[in-house]
Amino acid sequence: MDSTLDENGWKDSFDKLLDSRSLLPNTEGKKKPVSASFNMDSSVENSTHEIIESNHLKNKHLNIEDGSRNKSISTPCDKRLGKEIFNCGLSPITRIKLSGFRNENCDDEELRLMKRVRIDHINKATTDAQISANNLNAIVEAVQPAIVLKPGKWRKSLNNCSQSRKSLLCQGRKSVFLKPQNQIDYNFEQEVLKYCNQCKALPFNDAYAESKMLKTNKIGEGAYGEVFRYTPSQLKSDKNNTDLVLKIIPIEGSMQINGEEQKTFAQILPEIIITQKMSSLEAGKNNCTDGFAGLHKVSLVKGKYPQHLTKLWERYDDEKESENDHPGVFGDTQLFVVLELKFAGNDMSNFEFSNAEQSYYALQQIILSLAVGEEQYQFEHRDLHWGNILIGATKKKHISFKLKNSDFTIPSKGVAITIIDYTLSRITIDDCCYFNDLSTDEELFSATGDYQYDIYRMMRSELKNNWSSYSPKTNVQWLSYLNAKLLDGVKYKSANTKVHRMHIEKLRELQSTMLTFESAAHCAKHLFNLC
Repeated sequence: MDSTLDENGWKDSFDKLLDSRSLLPNTEGKKKPVSASFNMDSSVENSTHEIIESNHLKNKHLNIEDGSRNKSISTPCDKRLGKEIFNCGLSPITRIKLSGFRNENCDDEELRLMKRVRIDHINKATTDAQISANNLNAIVEAVQPAIVLKPGKWRKSLNNCSQSRKSLLCQGRKSVFLKPQNQIDYNFEQEVLKYCNQCKALPFNDAYAESKMLKTNKIGEGAYGEVFRYTPSQLKSDKNNTDLVLKIIPIEGSMQINGEEQKTFAQILPEIIITQKMSSLEAGKNNCTDGFAGLHKVSLVKGKYPQHLTKLWERYDDEKESENDHPGVFGDTQLFVVLELKFAGNDMSNFEFSNAEQSYYALQQIILSLAVGEEQYQFEHRDLHWGNILIGATKKKHISFKLKNSDFTIPSKGVAITIIDYTLSRITIDDCCYFNDLSTDEELFSATGDYQYDIYRMMRSELKNNWSSYSPKTNVQWLSYLNAKLLDGVKYKSANTKVHRMHIEKLRELQSTMLTFESAAHCAKHLFNLC
């Protein structure tokens, strides 16, 4: 099969390939459903068709089915594709998990060896300079010469199949000034360094030396990079110490990583700003919540991956089969932005509630947090699937909020929620609107099989496909989705009690009216009987 597909014929070729393998039903007149999604990102952070060309390093291995689930932060990419093919727990923007071809003559151990052999070849065949296309092609073809259908990201195959379509996909973060502004030439590198409180990039090995990190583990991954959890060694005697999460994002390199172009300083800066602003709401004066990811600090580092983190990456790969490229591909000149965030628990798709009373008040936490974000920053999350809600245990009896200078206190019922991953979020900061433009991304809006995908289409209709516009109704649409998951998707320990049944009815009643609200703040007013 020729790996070069023209713009008009790539879909037909792909459909024929799918039909020949019986991966998806070919029902005339109906959309082909997307297969199961299992876990992406963290903002803690952050797609349907998948044809992979043989001459790309990013295409490392085939699909491995496994029914296990990972208890980890955010929505890390796990290698599980269970029987419930639409038990979706992540964004198709960054990590849809597809059924794919598997080489029946290659067992799991051979797949692992292929990945390690590949990185060994690269380390021997290259220097710290960028790998040339010819060398890369030769290396990869020697290990895996065939074109195969594999798991991976929503858009990876589309970019591979037709580079001419690339401008239509993955539009990325944009910004619009809401008031006339003087033209300013920003030095984005300096702006990033300012948020990092640094004058220059720090050596990666020194900034995150093994001696500074206790009980370190890789807990997730996404197209953006890797996620590790650790305890800072300088705080080991602090009984109130909270574990930290590292989100490591390679930037400014010309080599594709994990099937994606590396972000630039200009592209990563809005993510840093948004994460910092949402985290700062925990100390807000008129609008206050600690329901968003808590940012500890941001760092810019340079150099090869520390050996101890590489070993943890390999251990994760052995246990769960990573979809990402081996960190050994990075050379001495590679730059990384590292977001350090407070560990906030497990995502909702993996969390087991005590009963519906606990989940009902968890939903109230989500509603009030979104309402605070709306009021302070015209915030819309736009991708609030249950993988982007983290739930952790708390000893606090009540959770406090401040909305429009009014204080709210609700029972915690033993859990605290954290909203993460602002990849698709829309926010207004200092008269500048940051948003992700999905106006031409037809692939996202053609997915079916879970209420989650209906929400993307509902958002597009609400926004009239103008993704810079502010409409907090999109937050309500995602609240409707989350409420549906609390009714029919999550696990409960005690589902046969009177208190559980009573709060299930409350959730059903709220679900029946949810989509009539215009914003999360409007929903909060209804819940708390405010004028």
